[in-house]
Amino acid sequence: MMEVMWPGNPRWHEFTERLDGPEGCDFREQEPGNVMSITCECNGTKGHAVAILEKMGGVNIDKSLAFFEEHGGFCDCEILYNVEDSYIRELDERLKRTEGMVRKGDDAN
Repeated sequence: MMEVMWPGNPRWHEFTERLDGPEGCDFREQEPGNVMSITCECNGTKGHAVAILEKMGGVNIDKSLAFFEEHGGFCDCEILYNVEDSYIRELDERLKRTEGMVRKGDDAN
């Protein structure tokens, strides 16, 4: 069965490590120690992500890309910068709504 790549996937860490590294965005400091000199190989597409997912195998790429876009990942570097944080914020909001429903239900007793 083809899986969707998302932060809860057991292979998420492998995927993001590869996307962050030389086979993906390849973030690096042009001047060692100067974080303002960081560059990357993101070209505004999700090409590196697609290539890595294809190599990993067993991933539904179309559904994974749709998940990334739903969570702010419109290119390779945005997948790294946005998707996990967006997903965590979404879960946090759901938890707050659920807690609010439980509290309202407790008031009735």
